[in-house]
Amino acid sequence: MSNVDARVVPRSSRPGGGPFGVGGESRRGGLFENETRRRLLATILFGSDFVSGTIAIVAAAVIVDVATGQAGLIGGTQTGLVLLLLLGINCALGLYRSNITDLMERFRLRVTATLLFVFLGVVMWIRAGSLAELAIVPVVGAIAPVLGLWTEHLLRIWLAKSGVCGRTAAILGTAANSSALARLLLSQPGCGLRPIGFIDDGSLSGNAVDEFVPQQDDTGVALPVLGTLDGWSSKGRADVIIVPDCGSLPPNPAALHRLGAQHVLVATQLGEFPTFGLQVRNAGCLVAMELNGKPGNYSKELKRAVDVAFALALLLLAAPVVALLALAIKLADPGSAFYGQWRVGQFGRPIRIIKLRTMYRDAEQRLEYVLANDPDLRKQWQQHFKLVQDPRILPRVGSLMRRTSLDELPQLWNVIRGDMSLVGPRPFPAYHLDAFDPEFRTLRASVPPGLTGVWQISSRSNGDLEVQRSEDIFYIRNRSLWLDLYILIATLPAIIGATGAK
Repeated sequence: MSNVDARVVPRSSRPGGGPFGVGGESRRGGLFENETRRRLLATILFGSDFVSGTIAIVAAAVIVDVATGQAGLIGGTQTGLVLLLLLGINCALGLYRSNITDLMERFRLRVTATLLFVFLGVVMWIRAGSLAELAIVPVVGAIAPVLGLWTEHLLRIWLAKSGVCGRTAAILGTAANSSALARLLLSQPGCGLRPIGFIDDGSLSGNAVDEFVPQQDDTGVALPVLGTLDGWSSKGRADVIIVPDCGSLPPNPAALHRLGAQHVLVATQLGEFPTFGLQVRNAGCLVAMELNGKPGNYSKELKRAVDVAFALALLLLAAPVVALLALAIKLADPGSAFYGQWRVGQFGRPIRIIKLRTMYRDAEQRLEYVLANDPDLRKQWQQHFKLVQDPRILPRVGSLMRRTSLDELPQLWNVIRGDMSLVGPRPFPAYHLDAFDPEFRTLRASVPPGLTGVWQISSRSNGDLEVQRSEDIFYIRNRSLWLDLYILIATLPAIIGATGAK
Protein backbone atom coordinates (compact mmCIF):
# COMPACT_ATOMS: atom_id res chain seq x y z
CA MET A 1 0.00 0.00 0.00
CA SER A 2 1.11 3.58 -0.61
CA ASN A 3 2.61 5.58 2.22
CA VAL A 4 0.49 8.34 3.72
CA ASP A 5 1.78 11.89 3.38
CA ALA A 6 0.75 13.77 6.52
CA ARG A 7 1.44 17.24 5.07
CA VAL A 8 -1.52 19.62 4.79
CA VAL A 9 -2.14 20.61 1.18
CA PRO A 10 -4.50 23.53 0.51
CA ARG A 11 -6.50 23.99 -2.65
CA SER A 12 -3.97 24.43 -5.40
CA SER A 13 -3.91 27.43 -7.69
CA ARG A 14 -1.98 27.98 -10.86
CA PRO A 15 -1.09 31.10 -12.80
CA GLY A 16 -3.92 32.03 -15.12
CA GLY A 17 -6.66 32.03 -12.49
CA GLY A 18 -8.96 29.56 -10.79
CA PRO A 19 -8.39 26.35 -8.91
CA PHE A 20 -6.17 23.63 -10.34
CA GLY A 21 -7.42 22.60 -13.79
CA VAL A 22 -9.82 25.53 -14.23
CA GLY A 23 -7.57 28.07 -15.93
CA GLY A 24 -7.88 28.45 -19.71
CA GLU A 25 -4.57 26.84 -20.64
CA SER A 26 -5.17 23.99 -18.17
CA ARG A 27 -8.59 23.32 -19.62
CA ARG A 28 -7.37 23.10 -23.17
CA GLY A 29 -4.16 21.28 -22.26
CA GLY A 30 -5.90 18.75 -20.00
CA LEU A 31 -8.63 18.02 -22.51
CA PHE A 32 -6.14 17.58 -25.33
CA GLU A 33 -3.87 15.42 -23.18
CA ASN A 34 -6.65 13.05 -22.11
CA GLU A 35 -8.09 12.78 -25.62
CA THR A 36 -4.61 12.10 -27.01
CA ARG A 37 -4.03 9.44 -24.34
CA ARG A 38 -7.32 7.70 -25.15
CA ARG A 39 -6.60 7.68 -28.89
CA LEU A 40 -3.04 6.52 -28.35
CA LEU A 41 -4.17 3.64 -26.13
CA ALA A 42 -6.84 2.56 -28.64
CA THR A 43 -4.28 2.75 -31.48
CA ILE A 44 -1.73 0.71 -29.53
CA LEU A 45 -4.28 -1.97 -28.62
CA PHE A 46 -5.54 -2.15 -32.21
CA GLY A 47 -1.97 -2.33 -33.52
CA SER A 48 -1.03 -5.10 -31.11
CA ASP A 49 -4.08 -7.12 -32.21
CA PHE A 50 -3.17 -6.48 -35.86
CA VAL A 51 0.29 -7.94 -35.27
CA SER A 52 -0.88 -10.84 -33.07
CA GLY A 53 -3.74 -11.62 -35.50
CA THR A 54 -1.36 -11.72 -38.45
CA ILE A 55 0.98 -14.04 -36.56
CA ALA A 56 -1.98 -16.26 -35.59
CA ILE A 57 -3.12 -16.55 -39.23
CA VAL A 58 0.37 -17.38 -40.50
CA ALA A 59 0.90 -19.91 -37.68
CA ALA A 60 -2.48 -21.54 -38.36
CA ALA A 61 -1.70 -21.80 -42.07
CA VAL A 62 1.64 -23.46 -41.32
CA ILE A 63 0.04 -25.91 -38.86
CA VAL A 64 -2.68 -26.92 -41.33
CA ASP A 65 -0.12 -27.11 -44.20
CA VAL A 66 2.03 -29.52 -42.17
CA ALA A 67 -0.97 -31.57 -41.00
CA THR A 68 -2.50 -31.93 -44.49
CA GLY A 69 0.64 -31.87 -46.61
CA GLN A 70 -0.85 -29.13 -48.80
CA ALA A 71 1.27 -26.03 -49.29
CA GLY A 72 -0.06 -22.53 -49.97
CA LEU A 73 -3.57 -23.11 -48.67
CA ILE A 74 -4.20 -19.44 -47.93
CA GLY A 75 -3.00 -16.52 -50.04
CA GLY A 76 -2.52 -12.83 -49.37
CA THR A 77 -6.10 -11.86 -50.20
CA GLN A 78 -7.55 -14.58 -47.96
CA THR A 79 -5.15 -13.63 -45.18
CA GLY A 80 -6.36 -10.04 -45.41
CA LEU A 81 -10.01 -11.10 -45.31
CA VAL A 82 -9.50 -13.32 -42.27
CA LEU A 83 -7.61 -10.54 -40.47
CA LEU A 84 -10.25 -7.99 -41.41
CA LEU A 85 -13.00 -10.26 -40.05
CA LEU A 86 -11.10 -10.86 -36.80
CA LEU A 87 -10.32 -7.18 -36.13
CA GLY A 88 -13.76 -6.06 -37.30
CA ILE A 89 -15.51 -8.27 -34.74
CA ASN A 90 -13.13 -7.04 -32.03
CA CYS A 91 -14.01 -3.44 -32.95
CA ALA A 92 -17.74 -4.17 -33.06
CA LEU A 93 -17.67 -5.66 -29.54
CA GLY A 94 -15.81 -2.63 -28.16
CA LEU A 95 -12.33 -3.98 -27.46
CA TYR A 96 -10.76 -0.68 -28.52
CA ARG A 97 -13.22 1.74 -26.96
CA SER A 98 -12.11 4.03 -24.16
CA ASN A 99 -14.48 2.47 -21.64
CA ILE A 100 -13.45 1.26 -18.19
CA THR A 101 -12.98 -2.50 -18.14
CA ASP A 102 -10.46 -4.70 -16.34
CA LEU A 103 -8.27 -7.28 -18.05
CA MET A 104 -10.46 -10.20 -17.01
CA GLU A 105 -13.55 -8.60 -18.57
CA ARG A 106 -11.54 -7.86 -21.71
CA PHE A 107 -10.43 -11.50 -21.84
CA ARG A 108 -14.03 -12.73 -21.76
CA LEU A 109 -14.93 -10.17 -24.43
CA ARG A 110 -11.97 -11.33 -26.52
CA VAL A 111 -13.03 -14.98 -26.28
CA THR A 112 -16.61 -14.02 -27.21
CA ALA A 113 -15.27 -12.16 -30.25
CA THR A 114 -13.18 -15.19 -31.22
CA LEU A 115 -16.14 -17.58 -31.02
CA LEU A 116 -18.15 -15.23 -33.23
CA PHE A 117 -15.19 -15.02 -35.63
CA VAL A 118 -14.98 -18.82 -35.91
CA PHE A 119 -18.72 -19.11 -36.57
CA LEU A 120 -18.78 -16.41 -39.25
CA GLY A 121 -15.51 -17.62 -40.78
CA VAL A 122 -16.77 -21.17 -41.15
CA VAL A 123 -20.03 -19.90 -42.70
CA MET A 124 -18.07 -17.77 -45.18
CA TRP A 125 -15.59 -20.49 -46.21
CA ILE A 126 -17.79 -23.59 -46.04
CA ARG A 127 -18.96 -23.20 -49.66
CA ALA A 128 -16.03 -21.43 -51.27
CA GLY A 129 -13.04 -23.23 -49.75
CA SER A 130 -11.70 -26.73 -49.30
CA LEU A 131 -11.87 -28.66 -46.03
CA ALA A 132 -8.20 -27.90 -45.34
CA GLU A 133 -8.78 -24.16 -45.84
CA LEU A 134 -11.81 -24.34 -43.60
CA ALA A 135 -9.67 -25.87 -40.82
CA ILE A 136 -7.51 -22.73 -40.72
CA VAL A 137 -10.35 -20.64 -39.23
CA PRO A 138 -10.78 -22.54 -35.91
CA VAL A 139 -7.00 -22.84 -35.56
CA VAL A 140 -6.74 -19.06 -35.87
CA GLY A 141 -9.55 -18.84 -33.30
CA ALA A 142 -7.51 -20.96 -30.86
CA ILE A 143 -4.27 -18.99 -31.30
CA ALA A 144 -5.47 -15.39 -31.70
CA PRO A 145 -6.99 -14.79 -28.20
CA VAL A 146 -3.90 -16.22 -26.51
CA LEU A 147 -1.49 -14.07 -28.52
CA GLY A 148 -3.82 -11.09 -28.14
CA LEU A 149 -3.89 -11.45 -24.35
CA TRP A 150 -0.11 -11.90 -24.18
CA THR A 151 0.63 -8.77 -26.22
CA GLU A 152 -1.98 -6.72 -24.38
CA HIS A 153 -0.67 -7.80 -20.98
CA LEU A 154 2.93 -6.91 -21.90
CA LEU A 155 1.84 -3.61 -23.42
CA ARG A 156 -0.13 -2.66 -20.33
CA ILE A 157 2.88 -3.40 -18.10
CA TRP A 158 4.92 -1.02 -20.25
CA LEU A 159 2.14 1.57 -20.54
CA ALA A 160 1.56 1.55 -16.78
CA LYS A 161 5.25 2.26 -16.20
CA SER A 162 5.24 5.05 -18.81
CA GLY A 163 2.03 6.63 -17.48
CA VAL A 164 0.10 6.32 -20.74
CA CYS A 165 -2.32 3.71 -19.45
CA GLY A 166 -4.93 4.81 -16.95
CA ARG A 167 -7.84 7.26 -16.78
CA THR A 168 -7.34 10.41 -14.72
CA ALA A 169 -9.75 10.52 -11.79
CA ALA A 170 -10.87 13.04 -9.18
CA ILE A 171 -12.22 11.64 -5.91
CA LEU A 172 -15.27 13.25 -4.34
CA GLY A 173 -14.89 14.19 -0.69
CA THR A 174 -12.10 14.82 1.79
CA ALA A 175 -13.16 12.35 4.45
CA ALA A 176 -11.29 9.20 5.49
CA ASN A 177 -13.06 7.01 2.92
CA SER A 178 -11.85 9.28 0.08
CA SER A 179 -8.29 9.14 1.37
CA ALA A 180 -8.48 5.34 1.68
CA LEU A 181 -9.81 5.05 -1.89
CA ALA A 182 -6.93 7.19 -3.19
CA ARG A 183 -4.45 4.97 -1.35
CA LEU A 184 -6.02 1.86 -2.89
CA LEU A 185 -5.92 3.24 -6.45
CA LEU A 186 -2.33 4.47 -6.08
CA SER A 187 -1.25 1.05 -4.82
CA GLN A 188 -3.10 -0.77 -7.62
CA PRO A 189 -2.27 0.98 -10.94
CA GLY A 190 -3.67 -2.06 -12.75
CA CYS A 191 -7.15 -0.74 -11.89
CA GLY A 192 -6.66 1.75 -14.73
CA LEU A 193 -7.68 4.80 -12.66
CA ARG A 194 -5.06 7.42 -11.80
CA PRO A 195 -6.21 9.84 -9.07
CA ILE A 196 -5.11 13.46 -9.49
CA GLY A 197 -6.79 14.98 -6.43
CA PHE A 198 -9.90 15.48 -4.32
CA ILE A 199 -13.08 17.53 -4.61
CA ASP A 200 -14.20 19.15 -1.35
CA ASP A 201 -17.92 18.34 -0.96
CA GLY A 202 -18.22 20.19 2.34
CA SER A 203 -18.85 16.96 4.30
CA LEU A 204 -16.28 17.96 6.93
CA SER A 205 -17.29 20.98 8.96
CA GLY A 206 -14.84 23.67 9.95
CA ASN A 207 -11.29 23.43 8.60
CA ALA A 208 -11.88 20.52 6.22
CA VAL A 209 -8.47 20.80 4.61
CA ASP A 210 -6.68 20.89 7.97
CA GLU A 211 -8.41 17.65 9.03
CA PHE A 212 -7.66 15.91 5.73
CA VAL A 213 -4.68 13.58 5.27
CA PRO A 214 -3.77 13.49 1.55
CA GLN A 215 -2.00 10.68 -0.29
CA GLN A 216 1.19 10.70 -2.34
CA ASP A 217 1.34 9.74 -5.99
CA ASP A 218 4.25 7.73 -7.38
CA THR A 219 6.42 10.87 -7.64
CA GLY A 220 6.05 11.60 -3.92
CA VAL A 221 3.80 14.64 -4.51
CA ALA A 222 0.73 14.89 -2.28
CA LEU A 223 -2.58 14.83 -4.13
CA PRO A 224 -4.19 18.27 -3.81
CA VAL A 225 -7.71 19.35 -2.99
CA LEU A 226 -8.70 20.54 -6.46
CA GLY A 227 -11.67 22.68 -5.50
CA THR A 228 -15.22 22.54 -4.21
CA LEU A 229 -18.18 20.56 -5.53
CA ASP A 230 -19.97 23.81 -6.40
CA GLY A 231 -17.00 25.66 -7.91
CA TRP A 232 -14.64 23.17 -9.56
CA SER A 233 -14.96 21.91 -13.14
CA SER A 234 -12.94 19.15 -14.75
CA LYS A 235 -12.61 20.68 -18.22
CA GLY A 236 -10.59 17.75 -19.43
CA ARG A 237 -8.33 17.40 -16.40
CA ALA A 238 -10.18 14.34 -15.03
CA ASP A 239 -11.89 11.70 -17.16
CA VAL A 240 -13.62 10.13 -14.16
CA ILE A 241 -15.24 11.36 -10.97
CA ILE A 242 -15.24 8.67 -8.27
CA VAL A 243 -17.73 8.77 -5.41
CA PRO A 244 -16.22 6.69 -2.55
CA ASP A 245 -19.58 5.26 -1.42
CA CYS A 246 -23.32 5.71 -1.98
CA GLY A 247 -23.64 7.83 1.15
CA SER A 248 -21.35 10.45 -0.41
CA LEU A 249 -23.64 11.09 -3.39
CA PRO A 250 -24.89 14.69 -3.43
CA PRO A 251 -28.68 15.17 -3.13
CA ASN A 252 -28.83 16.85 -6.54
CA PRO A 253 -27.43 14.77 -9.45
CA ALA A 254 -26.82 17.96 -11.42
CA ALA A 255 -23.96 18.79 -9.03
CA LEU A 256 -21.98 15.83 -10.39
CA HIS A 257 -22.85 16.51 -14.03
CA ARG A 258 -21.62 20.10 -13.71
CA LEU A 259 -18.14 18.77 -12.95
CA GLY A 260 -17.80 17.87 -16.64
CA ALA A 261 -16.17 14.42 -16.43
CA GLN A 262 -16.90 11.68 -18.97
CA HIS A 263 -17.72 9.06 -16.33
CA VAL A 264 -19.04 9.06 -12.77
CA LEU A 265 -18.28 5.91 -10.78
CA VAL A 266 -19.80 5.06 -7.41
CA ALA A 267 -17.42 2.78 -5.54
CA THR A 268 -18.60 0.22 -3.03
CA GLN A 269 -16.90 -2.48 -1.01
CA LEU A 270 -18.42 -5.98 -1.23
CA GLY A 271 -16.04 -7.48 1.28
CA GLU A 272 -15.43 -11.14 0.49
CA PHE A 273 -18.45 -11.58 -1.79
CA PRO A 274 -17.64 -12.69 -5.35
CA THR A 275 -17.46 -9.78 -7.78
CA PHE A 276 -17.29 -11.53 -11.17
CA GLY A 277 -20.57 -11.67 -13.04
CA LEU A 278 -22.15 -8.77 -11.16
CA GLN A 279 -25.29 -7.39 -12.81
CA VAL A 280 -26.80 -3.99 -12.06
CA ARG A 281 -30.60 -4.19 -11.82
CA ASN A 282 -33.24 -1.46 -11.67
CA ALA A 283 -35.80 -2.55 -9.08
CA GLY A 284 -38.38 0.20 -9.09
CA CYS A 285 -36.92 3.07 -7.14
CA LEU A 286 -33.86 1.04 -6.18
CA VAL A 287 -30.62 0.19 -7.96
CA ALA A 288 -29.48 -3.27 -6.93
CA MET A 289 -26.45 -5.47 -7.63
CA GLU A 290 -27.19 -9.09 -8.43
CA LEU A 291 -24.42 -11.44 -7.33
CA ASN A 292 -23.66 -14.29 -9.68
CA GLY A 293 -24.28 -17.68 -8.07
CA LYS A 294 -22.44 -19.37 -5.24
CA PRO A 295 -18.81 -18.40 -4.55
CA GLY A 296 -16.32 -20.95 -5.76
CA ASN A 297 -18.96 -23.01 -7.59
CA TYR A 298 -16.39 -24.83 -9.72
CA SER A 299 -16.47 -28.55 -10.53
CA LYS A 300 -13.60 -30.38 -8.83
CA GLU A 301 -13.60 -33.02 -11.57
CA LEU A 302 -13.34 -30.40 -14.33
CA LYS A 303 -10.56 -28.55 -12.55
CA ARG A 304 -8.64 -31.79 -12.03
CA ALA A 305 -9.03 -32.78 -15.70
CA VAL A 306 -7.71 -29.39 -16.82
CA ASP A 307 -4.80 -29.67 -14.37
CA VAL A 308 -3.66 -33.10 -15.59
CA ALA A 309 -4.03 -32.31 -19.31
CA PHE A 310 -2.14 -29.00 -19.15
CA ALA A 311 0.50 -30.20 -16.65
CA LEU A 312 1.44 -33.25 -18.74
CA ALA A 313 1.83 -31.13 -21.88
CA LEU A 314 3.80 -28.42 -20.08
CA LEU A 315 6.08 -30.93 -18.35
CA LEU A 316 7.06 -32.47 -21.69
CA LEU A 317 7.84 -29.02 -23.10
CA ALA A 318 9.72 -27.90 -19.99
CA ALA A 319 11.91 -31.00 -19.56
CA PRO A 320 14.85 -29.71 -21.71
CA VAL A 321 14.80 -26.34 -19.92
CA VAL A 322 14.82 -28.01 -16.50
CA ALA A 323 17.79 -30.19 -17.55
CA LEU A 324 19.83 -27.15 -18.67
CA LEU A 325 19.04 -25.23 -15.47
CA ALA A 326 19.99 -28.24 -13.33
CA LEU A 327 23.39 -28.34 -15.05
CA ALA A 328 23.91 -24.59 -14.48
CA ILE A 329 23.07 -24.98 -10.76
CA LYS A 330 25.63 -27.77 -10.31
CA LEU A 331 28.29 -25.60 -11.95
CA ALA A 332 27.48 -22.65 -9.66
CA ASP A 333 27.31 -24.65 -6.41
CA PRO A 334 28.01 -28.42 -6.40
CA GLY A 335 25.27 -30.56 -4.94
CA SER A 336 21.77 -31.62 -5.83
CA ALA A 337 20.04 -29.31 -8.31
CA PHE A 338 16.62 -30.22 -6.87
CA TYR A 339 15.27 -29.97 -3.37
CA GLY A 340 11.99 -30.46 -1.58
CA GLN A 341 10.22 -28.02 0.71
CA TRP A 342 7.43 -28.81 3.10
CA ARG A 343 4.45 -26.54 2.57
CA VAL A 344 0.86 -26.46 3.81
CA GLY A 345 -1.60 -27.93 1.30
CA GLN A 346 -5.37 -28.30 1.11
CA PHE A 347 -7.10 -29.04 4.44
CA GLY A 348 -3.83 -28.20 6.19
CA ARG A 349 -2.17 -31.37 4.90
CA PRO A 350 1.64 -31.02 4.56
CA ILE A 351 2.94 -31.47 1.01
CA ARG A 352 6.51 -31.65 -0.23
CA ILE A 353 6.93 -29.45 -3.30
CA ILE A 354 9.81 -29.93 -5.75
CA LYS A 355 11.89 -26.95 -6.82
CA LEU A 356 15.11 -26.21 -8.64
CA ARG A 357 17.67 -24.94 -6.14
CA THR A 358 18.23 -21.17 -6.38
CA MET A 359 20.18 -20.79 -3.13
CA TYR A 360 23.46 -21.91 -1.62
CA ARG A 361 23.36 -25.15 0.34
CA ASP A 362 24.03 -23.22 3.60
CA ALA A 363 21.22 -20.73 2.84
CA GLU A 364 19.57 -20.96 6.27
CA GLN A 365 22.79 -20.09 8.09
CA ARG A 366 23.31 -17.11 5.77
CA LEU A 367 19.75 -15.91 6.44
CA GLU A 368 20.08 -16.22 10.23
CA TYR A 369 23.30 -14.19 10.12
CA VAL A 370 21.90 -11.23 8.13
CA LEU A 371 18.64 -11.11 10.11
CA ALA A 372 20.56 -11.04 13.36
CA ASN A 373 22.90 -8.26 12.22
CA ASP A 374 20.75 -6.00 9.99
CA PRO A 375 17.56 -4.47 11.50
CA ASP A 376 16.38 -3.09 8.12
CA LEU A 377 16.58 -6.50 6.45
CA ARG A 378 14.88 -8.09 9.47
CA LYS A 379 11.96 -5.63 9.13
CA GLN A 380 11.75 -6.34 5.38
CA TRP A 381 11.67 -10.07 6.06
CA GLN A 382 8.90 -9.72 8.65
CA GLN A 383 6.75 -7.75 6.18
CA HIS A 384 7.25 -9.78 2.97
CA PHE A 385 9.12 -12.98 4.01
CA LYS A 386 11.49 -12.07 1.13
CA LEU A 387 14.60 -9.90 0.78
CA VAL A 388 15.39 -7.59 -2.14
CA GLN A 389 19.13 -8.26 -1.84
CA ASP A 390 19.08 -11.85 -0.62
CA PRO A 391 22.56 -13.20 0.30
CA ARG A 392 21.28 -16.78 -0.06
CA ILE A 393 20.68 -16.55 -3.84
CA LEU A 394 23.10 -18.20 -6.27
CA PRO A 395 24.73 -15.59 -8.54
CA ARG A 396 23.28 -15.22 -12.06
CA VAL A 397 21.45 -18.55 -12.43
CA GLY A 398 19.65 -18.24 -9.08
CA SER A 399 18.58 -14.67 -9.76
CA LEU A 400 17.42 -15.59 -13.26
CA MET A 401 15.27 -18.48 -12.04
CA ARG A 402 13.65 -16.45 -9.26
CA ARG A 403 12.98 -13.47 -11.53
CA THR A 404 11.35 -15.70 -14.18
CA SER A 405 9.90 -18.32 -11.75
CA LEU A 406 11.64 -21.09 -13.70
CA ASP A 407 12.59 -22.72 -10.39
CA GLU A 408 8.88 -23.64 -10.02
CA LEU A 409 8.76 -25.80 -13.17
CA PRO A 410 9.37 -29.14 -11.34
CA GLN A 411 6.13 -28.51 -9.43
CA LEU A 412 4.28 -29.61 -12.56
CA TRP A 413 4.96 -33.09 -11.17
CA ASN A 414 3.23 -32.05 -7.92
CA VAL A 415 0.22 -31.02 -10.02
CA ILE A 416 0.13 -34.39 -11.79
CA ARG A 417 0.37 -36.19 -8.45
CA GLY A 418 -2.57 -34.21 -7.10
CA ASP A 419 -0.69 -32.31 -4.38
CA MET A 420 -1.38 -29.02 -6.15
CA SER A 421 -3.47 -27.43 -8.87
CA LEU A 422 -2.20 -25.35 -11.78
CA VAL A 423 -4.06 -22.29 -10.44
CA GLY A 424 -4.67 -21.43 -6.81
CA PRO A 425 -3.10 -19.70 -3.81
CA ARG A 426 0.61 -20.44 -3.60
CA PRO A 427 1.53 -23.13 -1.03
CA PHE A 428 3.15 -21.28 1.87
CA PRO A 429 5.39 -22.64 4.65
CA ALA A 430 3.74 -22.94 8.06
CA TYR A 431 5.65 -19.93 9.45
CA HIS A 432 4.30 -17.75 6.61
CA LEU A 433 0.70 -18.86 7.20
CA ASP A 434 1.06 -18.21 10.94
CA ALA A 435 1.28 -14.48 10.14
CA PHE A 436 -2.35 -14.51 8.93
CA ASP A 437 -5.55 -14.60 10.98
CA PRO A 438 -7.20 -18.01 11.69
CA GLU A 439 -10.27 -17.28 9.53
CA PHE A 440 -8.13 -16.62 6.47
CA ARG A 441 -6.02 -19.72 7.09
CA THR A 442 -9.19 -21.81 7.22
CA LEU A 443 -10.48 -20.27 3.97
CA ARG A 444 -7.14 -20.79 2.24
CA ALA A 445 -7.02 -24.44 3.28
CA SER A 446 -10.40 -25.07 1.63
CA VAL A 447 -8.87 -25.04 -1.88
CA PRO A 448 -5.82 -26.78 -3.33
CA PRO A 449 -2.67 -24.63 -3.60
CA GLY A 450 -1.58 -23.62 -7.09
CA LEU A 451 1.48 -23.33 -9.28
CA THR A 452 0.34 -19.85 -10.31
CA GLY A 453 -2.39 -17.48 -9.20
CA VAL A 454 -3.62 -13.90 -9.00
CA TRP A 455 -0.60 -12.89 -6.92
CA GLN A 456 1.81 -14.20 -9.58
CA ILE A 457 0.28 -12.13 -12.42
CA SER A 458 -0.10 -8.92 -10.42
CA SER A 459 1.98 -7.84 -7.43
CA ARG A 460 4.21 -10.94 -7.09
CA SER A 461 6.94 -10.24 -4.53
CA ASN A 462 5.92 -6.57 -4.23
CA GLY A 463 2.78 -7.59 -2.34
CA ASP A 464 2.94 -7.53 1.45
CA LEU A 465 0.86 -9.79 3.70
CA GLU A 466 -2.28 -7.67 3.31
CA VAL A 467 -2.01 -7.72 -0.49
CA GLN A 468 -1.41 -11.48 -0.46
CA ARG A 469 -4.47 -11.94 1.73
CA SER A 470 -6.78 -9.79 -0.43
CA GLU A 471 -5.65 -11.38 -3.71
CA ASP A 472 -6.02 -14.93 -2.37
CA ILE A 473 -9.52 -14.13 -1.06
CA PHE A 474 -10.40 -12.63 -4.44
CA TYR A 475 -9.39 -15.85 -6.22
CA ILE A 476 -11.10 -18.20 -3.76
CA ARG A 477 -14.39 -16.27 -3.85
CA ASN A 478 -14.38 -15.85 -7.64
CA ARG A 479 -12.70 -19.01 -8.88
CA SER A 480 -14.06 -20.41 -12.10
CA LEU A 481 -12.86 -22.01 -15.32
CA TRP A 482 -12.81 -18.54 -16.92
CA LEU A 483 -10.57 -17.13 -14.21
CA ASP A 484 -8.25 -20.17 -14.26
CA LEU A 485 -7.82 -19.93 -18.04
CA TYR A 486 -7.13 -16.21 -17.81
CA ILE A 487 -4.49 -16.68 -15.09
CA LEU A 488 -2.81 -19.54 -16.99
CA ILE A 489 -2.56 -17.47 -20.17
CA ALA A 490 -1.49 -14.28 -18.35
CA THR A 491 1.28 -16.03 -16.40
CA LEU A 492 3.76 -16.04 -19.30
CA PRO A 493 3.67 -12.26 -19.99
CA ALA A 494 3.82 -11.64 -16.23
CA ILE A 495 7.00 -13.73 -16.09
CA ILE A 496 8.47 -11.97 -19.14
CA GLY A 497 7.62 -8.59 -17.63
CA ALA A 498 9.12 -9.82 -14.33
CA THR A 499 7.03 -7.26 -12.41
CA GLY A 500 7.67 -7.58 -8.71
CA ALA A 501 9.80 -10.72 -9.08
CA LYS A 502 12.64 -11.28 -6.61
